[in-house]
Amino acid sequence: MNHRDVENLTFELLETWSTFNHYAKEAQTFKNPEDVHQARIRLRKLITFAKLLDQTEEPIYLIWKRLMHAFGQVRDLDVQLSQQSVKSPIEQLFAEHLALQLQGKRATLIETMHLLISNELDRSVRRFLAGPLTKQLKRIHEKELLQTAEKRFDKKKLNYEKVQHKEGSKRIQMMHELRLATKFYRYTVEYLRPYTDVQKTTVDRLKRIQTQLGDVNDTYNRLERWRLFSPPVAQAPDQAKEVARLERKLAKMLDQLSFT
Repeated sequence: MNHRDVENLTFELLETWSTFNHYAKEAQTFKNPEDVHQARIRLRKLITFAKLLDQTEEPIYLIWKRLMHAFGQVRDLDVQLSQQSVKSPIEQLFAEHLALQLQGKRATLIETMHLLISNELDRSVRRFLAGPLTKQLKRIHEKELLQTAEKRFDKKKLNYEKVQHKEGSKRIQMMHELRLATKFYRYTVEYLRPYTDVQKTTVDRLKRIQTQLGDVNDTYNRLERWRLFSPPVAQAPDQAKEVARLERKLAKMLDQLSFT
């Protein structure tokens, strides 16, 4: 990449880190679940570029991964609880079960943030983004970076298509891998598009695919939580019905995934 483009991209990444810090601070109150979501998105974007530029052994990257895990656990439960109906006694019990889990994961997130986020971390991240990451960007053409992300996406998409209509854990595994590869490709394109001839239609297509895969993943997570849920014995038949319903829904969603 040329010098000016690298400067602009580095500035964008520094802004991404600043925005993460804003949402991370707001998230500690847990007044708005969107704060957790937005903080997690910024971490995902930073992690994408660290991976793209082979910086995964850096201490900063490992800290981002730990934060990502803690934010992710809270976000997943926020989504599940917000989508949970409470029209029946067993649904009410399940919602209470989710709320209790969420309380624990929020405590873990607060502890993780207090442990890892500091003024020293902020200085280290800024040095990392303006140092090793910037040096790597100067050595690589933007088209190479796009090709790397595109190849990863195409490979994971092909792997999923091979098992799309086959039942079993392999299909779920391939779906998860494709979902991550889609995010990786999308964020790479979004950041690099100003410096390339990539069309906005590419971003729009990746957003659609990511939304589909996100809905599938939410359904899968809900199914797994219902399977692990332990209601009173008298309500076990109701649990079995809900598990069966979610299994049918998930299978249909996996069959109908489209990548056009």
